[in-house]
Amino acid sequence: MTSPPLDVSGRPLALRAIDWDPLFAPRSVAVIGATDTEGSPQRAQWRQARERLLARGAHAVHPVHPVKPAIDGVPAYRNVLDVPGDVDVAIVLVRDPLPVLEDCLAKGVRFAYVFAAGFAELGTEEGHAAQRRLEELARGPMRIIGPNTNLNLIEPWREGLPGRKLAVVTQSGNQGRPVVQGQELGIGVHAWATVGNEVDLEFADFAAHFARTPGVGAIAAYVEGFVDGRTMRLAADEAVRAGVPIVCIKVGRSDQGQAMAKAHTGHLTGPDAVHDAVFRQSGVIRVDDIDEAIEISGAFCHTPPLAGDRVALCVMSGGTGSHVADLCGLAGVPLPRLEERTIARLRELLPGYLHLGNPVDTGGVATARPEGRKVLEALIEDANTDVLLAPITGVFPGMSDAITRDLIALHERGGKPIVVAWTSPIRDADHRALCEAGIPVFHSFRTAVRGIRAMADFWALHRGYRGPFADAPREPSAALAAVRDRLVPGSTLDEVAAKDVLRAYGIPVVEEAVAASPDEAVAAAARFGYPVVLKALADGLAHKSDLGLVRVGLRDADGVRDAYAEIVAGASGLRLTGVVVQPQVTDAVAELILGVSHQAPFGPTITFGLGGVFTEVVRDVSFRVPPFSREEALRMIGETRAPALLAGVRGRPAGDLDAVADAVMRLQTLALELGDSIRELDVNPLLVRPSGLGAVAVDALVITS
Repeated sequence: MTSPPLDVSGRPLALRAIDWDPLFAPRSVAVIGATDTEGSPQRAQWRQARERLLARGAHAVHPVHPVKPAIDGVPAYRNVLDVPGDVDVAIVLVRDPLPVLEDCLAKGVRFAYVFAAGFAELGTEEGHAAQRRLEELARGPMRIIGPNTNLNLIEPWREGLPGRKLAVVTQSGNQGRPVVQGQELGIGVHAWATVGNEVDLEFADFAAHFARTPGVGAIAAYVEGFVDGRTMRLAADEAVRAGVPIVCIKVGRSDQGQAMAKAHTGHLTGPDAVHDAVFRQSGVIRVDDIDEAIEISGAFCHTPPLAGDRVALCVMSGGTGSHVADLCGLAGVPLPRLEERTIARLRELLPGYLHLGNPVDTGGVATARPEGRKVLEALIEDANTDVLLAPITGVFPGMSDAITRDLIALHERGGKPIVVAWTSPIRDADHRALCEAGIPVFHSFRTAVRGIRAMADFWALHRGYRGPFADAPREPSAALAAVRDRLVPGSTLDEVAAKDVLRAYGIPVVEEAVAASPDEAVAAAARFGYPVVLKALADGLAHKSDLGLVRVGLRDADGVRDAYAEIVAGASGLRLTGVVVQPQVTDAVAELILGVSHQAPFGPTITFGLGGVFTEVVRDVSFRVPPFSREEALRMIGETRAPALLAGVRGRPAGDLDAVADAVMRLQTLALELGDSIRELDVNPLLVRPSGLGAVAVDALVITS
């Protein structure tokens, strides 16, 4: 197996290549631990595997048992090594799978399912030893699914359902079962991979494979944690390129077990904030419950790419219109003004007392008349709209059945997507007809609106997509050689040394001098020009302001001397190495924070937000994981209130946004090259000057790994 190319950090720039044919279309399969003993769970698993695999075209399914000569009348073999010919897949049902897997490897088995648990998850030395051996076996040519998996991957699915099919990847069988039961909503299933504890084959492997599979319209996933953040991003990259969205439930939002850190960025990174940011960055649609996962992924399977996010909303009552319009506003889903010709058509079709703008209120009664379909046609044909949303708010003969017939007829014509919000608890023949026709059916207003927002965002990303990995640096810059030796493991760089690292990577830093006496401080201040700032410089000193070791706005020599004496007196007990003198930046438009911190499983992560002494109080921050483009850096900046400040408020000039983006991109290069050597890095504050005058770092902190 050829190793994928690596970026400068040593992380892969592509997923490993896997020949999937022997797994999905095996010719010969060995079921190790098969039995026909009454009451044994292995009996049911053997019979299920044999029946399904033969139905899928396998030539032979061989039982392997140490004693029995035959299982259910099928000749059995004592060991997988005794099975004649090549074996594509081994299904390992025994409690101690390690010796069996060693034999499978010797046999040349291509894929092995491992049902057993009892590895690292036990937390015991025995479990960890078994895990290490399993990992060793997984480094060979045989791919392993599991441990703690099952046979959902060979499960048969209904055929003849409309639209493209859904692929499902879960780390839990029970959480995946309701997703594949989305077949009852007319959502066809391509395959369901339960990856278990992912000693080898992981979420990313299956997600990327399904994204490349013709006929797959979406991937629904349930994930408790990713093996590797980079491979997850590479899989998401493949999915966006292919136009196959990943709709993911990722648990762990409330995890509060984050270790405290010295630097601001450690405090600011919430338990799940980075996963949220990476999903946004990578085009993954994050949802919170299984119904959302089913309905939103199913909508992608049943609709063509949305050209935009403008919704035509047709309701049967004013109350429904108000409710859904409110939800659209909260989700950023526009209800545009309809064309004048559309409004004129609606005046001919509906009584004048009804609301004929957007939303359009049919009053319910018109729904059951011929005018009802013409209203829907007018909204679909309106050039200002991209999708029709039609809530059906109860099973009511003469209304729900009529609009169902009309929606199905218009859907079958093709054209703009139609979305239904069916909010009645009664699921009757009309509900079933909508599902069988391939119209996306949501079961709450909120999820319907969320689904439209997700579809519009994904297709907008897909249309202009350029992945971040093609341009990722593979060779180190000159800056790496200049600073690498300064990063002594387990140390905290003082402010001057930390800014030397920034300077090497082209991040502008303020001028400064280190004074060893009051006279040296006065001389430096005269050289820079007043006003100036004085700060303590000491080994391991993180937050000087908190200790009263910073003086700002010093305007003459006497003030500098007094400040120097105060700082020295206040630093008793510290290993003071001098006092830093800097010119004070007086034209700053905004104070920002930039940072790098390690965030599992993604590694070095960039933090951006509003800076200054109240950074941890305001907590207005956003995150991205390198590599990313300049456009993505601007989106990260736009997720905070920084652009509003930089636009100029209360008579202040506009700030230099380009310089801020430059600083983010240069910090990204630093993070890629040095990130594994740096536990945390803060630039706080980065002072943004008026447009065209740049931005400058006036304080910095680096803590090495």
